[in-house]
Amino acid sequence: MGTKVREAGLLQEPDVAKLLDEQQWRRAHRAEARRRADGTHTSVLAAQGQEILERMRPGRPLADVTDPFHLEVHRAIGTAVAGLPELPAYVEREHDRLLAEVVAQAAAGTSRITVLVGGSSTGKTRACWESLRLLREQDEPWRLWHPDPTQPDTVLTELANLAPHTVVWLNEAQFYLSPTPTGEEVARGLRTLLHDPRRTPVLVLATLWPEHWQTLTTRADPDLHSQARQLLDGHKIKVPDGFTGADLAALTDTAGRDPRLGEAAAHARDGQVTQYLAGGRVLLDRYEDVSPTARALIHAAMDARRLGAGPRIPLAWLAQAAPAYLTDTEREETEDHQLGHALSYVTKRWNGIPGILTPVNTSADPNQRNRPSARSGTRPARPQTGQRGPLYRLADYLDQHGRHQRADTSPPVGFWTAAAHHAHPHELGSLGEAARSRGLYRDAAQLHKNATTHGSANAAASLVRRLGVLHPTDFRPAQWAAAHAALDDPSGVAWLLKALREVGAQEQVDALLTRDPGAEAALDDPSGVAWLLNALREVGAQEQVDALAARVAAEAALDNPFAVASLLDALREVGAQEQVDALATRAAAEAALDNPDVVARLLNALREVGAQEQVDTLATRAAAEAALDNPDAVARLLNALRMVGAQEQVDALATRAAAEAALDNPDAVASLLDALREVGAQEQVDALATRAVAEAALDNPSGVAWLLDALREVGAQEQVDALLTRNPAAEAALDNPFAVARLLNALRMVGAQEQVDALAARAAAEAALDNPFAVARLLNALREVGAQEQVDALLTRNPAAEAALDNSDAVARLLDVLRVVGAQEQVDALAARLPAAGRFDQFVQISGHRERFRFGREPDGSAAHPWTWDDLE
Repeated sequence: MGTKVREAGLLQEPDVAKLLDEQQWRRAHRAEARRRADGTHTSVLAAQGQEILERMRPGRPLADVTDPFHLEVHRAIGTAVAGLPELPAYVEREHDRLLAEVVAQAAAGTSRITVLVGGSSTGKTRACWESLRLLREQDEPWRLWHPDPTQPDTVLTELANLAPHTVVWLNEAQFYLSPTPTGEEVARGLRTLLHDPRRTPVLVLATLWPEHWQTLTTRADPDLHSQARQLLDGHKIKVPDGFTGADLAALTDTAGRDPRLGEAAAHARDGQVTQYLAGGRVLLDRYEDVSPTARALIHAAMDARRLGAGPRIPLAWLAQAAPAYLTDTEREETEDHQLGHALSYVTKRWNGIPGILTPVNTSADPNQRNRPSARSGTRPARPQTGQRGPLYRLADYLDQHGRHQRADTSPPVGFWTAAAHHAHPHELGSLGEAARSRGLYRDAAQLHKNATTHGSANAAASLVRRLGVLHPTDFRPAQWAAAHAALDDPSGVAWLLKALREVGAQEQVDALLTRDPGAEAALDDPSGVAWLLNALREVGAQEQVDALAARVAAEAALDNPFAVASLLDALREVGAQEQVDALATRAAAEAALDNPDVVARLLNALREVGAQEQVDTLATRAAAEAALDNPDAVARLLNALRMVGAQEQVDALATRAAAEAALDNPDAVASLLDALREVGAQEQVDALATRAVAEAALDNPSGVAWLLDALREVGAQEQVDALLTRNPAAEAALDNPFAVARLLNALRMVGAQEQVDALAARAAAEAALDNPFAVARLLNALREVGAQEQVDALLTRNPAAEAALDNSDAVARLLDVLRVVGAQEQVDALAARLPAAGRFDQFVQISGHRERFRFGREPDGSAAHPWTWDDLE
């Protein structure tokens, strides 16, 4: 159906014919003929076609969305009691008020996104449900689209078809925005949706656990899930773990109307009312009082989720893995029928809430419809091997509990064997990486081999590298990889080509090139295409380089300027100057301007390839239209404009930024102040400094530190004093010790010793200890400000036992600092935790036993015996 016809709200008769079945068409045509005959012609065909189009829009009318549990709101304890409503009475808190502001902006006509970030069962989804009330009251009817994260192609297709006045419901958004090429496609599509004036307004409501937020928004690698980071940055609303202060008082006032609230207020620990209502405490009690077989099922499910499985876990996986979790005595005492009893126990509903494991209904979601894929230029769908048999979902509360409780526990061999047989093909690669990082090299190789069988080029590259080191003369893994790896993932194929070259598998390189990866590569990931161009050039496939370069210049997606910049660099390196010029022209005219940071990168790339005309075009667009909600990114854009000589655009953007830039992130404001000073915009420096001191939030210690430093550097002493008067040391949040360390040093530099002492005392006693890099930085900062007593107090809290181990560089930093402060006992304790937590390479490096563990280790810590390709199934 033509785009112009759709936009005009009209349908031509041939278009309607495609929508109506033959009988409908004949009835409508006869009615149309009668109206023509009696002179009262009004096209019912168009009206009927519009009605059908309305039904085909993704989602459902919001008025029809009446079941909160279908949207994954947790059921509450005692719901089955006669006379009680399905949901307990609601008590609004600060995050509800912040959420209401975003929803009101959407209702007023502006597309918005917000992300509620908090632990399991803290009330995130319920808050989103309650916020829909305002949209239900609007004159213009809204729809709600709740996409199925297990159907990525359908999600992408329907995302492209969304219309104005649609709520996009992304509960547990990590399932949609996973750091994979598909997750990046979804994030890119959402960003396009939010900035498309033809589809305004839309509202994206998302929820995430803190650890998933951290993963998706980290800035460690600019190319790593950059689309998700750009989508989410600046849109976080924190949902606290518990009720405190005024919230508790409001809860008490409301409890008289709902006995469930009274029970929760009386029995919830640490103010965790929503967790109690959602049955978190009940589930935890049931988990702690189970039979060995039931506990084995639960632990297998916990390990599956934390190590890479999606929410739908095959029962066959759990059943095969469970015996490996039992002791020899427990296995001897376990009879065949006990697995059925255990499953019955863990799936049983209790006091109105679902069980520990819940059967998954795999039938289609009511608001999902089977539609043919209409995407162009995106990765083609690949046939998938589905999971056979029943699927189960682990309760969120116990999922999160397991991630913390079992973080230092390595699953038994039986878990990995069962995973290789029953995990979904999409999950095999990540499970293989989880096994490899724990030193279980043989299990990792088996999982990567199976993932390669299903087309994963990244898993194929890992398989080739690992086996190439162990058995450099055996090219069977390389043959397997070259024959089975799918070619639609350009970055994966690039890594595979590099791996094959590294192990000397030239014959397999040639075999892979024969399959023509340049022609098969999807173009929706420009960074990946850039890597593939370079990889093809390095292996001498010039014909494929030329063909891919020509495709890229004409068809590559332009909605990520950072990736486009990488692609321009790659085209220049392979000598495709004509394609450089063509892509530069497209990018300058069409690139999205919603992220000034990546626009700055694109400006520099255009300058480096000599595209001055395109530089001027993009600079003019950026100065007038670039979004100002991220001052840090605006700062980088100012510097980029200065570097390319666009002084007029520098002045225009500086004026806009000083007057309009968002001030909710003080460290970003500090970057902008520095940039304004560097480009000579002193008047704008003064204006922004005055605004920032009055309005900056003080609960972000890192931001306040950056702001103090920036104010000091630009000579704004009056504003420094004004900021100190607001006493940031007393207001600073302590959940990020790194940020606290920054603030300690900043306060010391401006001579606020009294606030230094106060903050040091608070930090030593209360700062969170789960981030090893942050704790290391805090220990150093306390030493630097002379707070030795606070150093000792912090060490007494045993950070080596509390530190999360998911970042090897951070762990290494904490180990170094613990050595410096003489805490050798904690050094040893921290090192001992590394293998089971997925830091085996780091453990081997520290212990000096690399050769001993050449073939990996066993789950019990012993060195693995030699194994070969023949030992893999």
